[in-house]
Amino acid sequence: MLSARGAKWAGVKFAHGDLNVYDPVTNPNGIVSFSNAENWLVHEDLTQFINAHSQFGEECCAYGEGYTGTVRLRTIMAKHLNAHFDPVQDIDPEEITFAAGVTALNEACAQITCDPDKQESILLGKPTYGGFARDLCIRTGITLEYVDVGDTDQFSPGCVAAYEAGFEAAKARGITIRALIICNPHNPLGECYPRETLVGLMRLCASKGIHLISDEIYALSLYSKYDRQSEKFTKFTSIRAIDPSRIIDSGQVHVLYGMSKDFGACGMRLGCLISQNEKFTRATRAICRFCSPSQYSMDLAAKVLGDQEYVTKFLERSQLLLLHSRVLAEDLLSQAGIDFHEKGNAGFFIWLNLSPYLPLGETNGDGWEAERLLSKRFNQAGVIMAPGEAYQAPIAGRFRLIFCLKEEVLREGIRRISRVLHNDS
Repeated sequence: MLSARGAKWAGVKFAHGDLNVYDPVTNPNGIVSFSNAENWLVHEDLTQFINAHSQFGEECCAYGEGYTGTVRLRTIMAKHLNAHFDPVQDIDPEEITFAAGVTALNEACAQITCDPDKQESILLGKPTYGGFARDLCIRTGITLEYVDVGDTDQFSPGCVAAYEAGFEAAKARGITIRALIICNPHNPLGECYPRETLVGLMRLCASKGIHLISDEIYALSLYSKYDRQSEKFTKFTSIRAIDPSRIIDSGQVHVLYGMSKDFGACGMRLGCLISQNEKFTRATRAICRFCSPSQYSMDLAAKVLGDQEYVTKFLERSQLLLLHSRVLAEDLLSQAGIDFHEKGNAGFFIWLNLSPYLPLGETNGDGWEAERLLSKRFNQAGVIMAPGEAYQAPIAGRFRLIFCLKEEVLREGIRRISRVLHNDS
């Protein structure tokens, strides 16, 4: 017998991870997964550093300094952020709270800002990271309000009006918006928000009295600086790099970051919230005891971040590898006649437009059902991608492809996609 909520959770789809991974030699019939945002290009580099510098000390056997980040790690992370995020005011270690991944902190932000029984909600744009629907809602009981910017560039200052319209539309239905969450760099589009757009969103949140939460987990996974100089890309600007005075109370602005993306260490399970709001921080730390990172993970991260000479070289190599892999993926997709969002210069993903290939004739013209059917065919062909429906795509036929895999895996995966789309045997 389960509680009502237990029964509901039992119905949530759960991915067990990669159980049948493609390998050109040992498992050529295995699955190529383009679904998990992991940077496989840097795993060897990071592994070599950790193996050369880590040792499981006795302190890792104890609770140590608590659940939400050792003093050493918070101090080193603050130095890292101050060096790479260009904050207008240096980030203090006491502003930083650690948990077992940003997933847990997403949920914490929802718990801290919203009461479901009061019809309080969080505002997000379309498309957006599909995991938000899970992270923010499963255990909190809240619902999300999504904004479709229409023909407006999602990253231009013009999008602010769309968010305000979404806020007012929710209000008219009796829903109180308590926070706006953005991904910067964006997931799944791979673009960065210009400074003027961030300022506009800050002003909007100030005028509405809501929190602005900026997920900056891909902040240093950029690659336009090395090539394609003829194309104009927006550089990453952290929300903390903008002076909030005369714009918004700094206590309404919060940043999410971690080791999973920029350092290719998803398995380390280590994310952090950066906030100048002392009450917000205290509330986060109170509930993050349920999702505390291990002492060993925190020790490893401190060793990595503490060597800024290594970090600088690591990030340079990572960015170059990301560029090369992105260019290769684009070339392979173009050769296969597949359209995609070309503006991305950050993150691990390419947003595909597969709408011309939707089997609408088999679904009575239902675009979303056709997208599900196409996704099923990809799975049957041994390649997995996240469908646009999971990312609140406004139009059916979009898929998110992760490109930072080993070259032979990337080539095989796109070959399988092409075979499905062009009905090749």
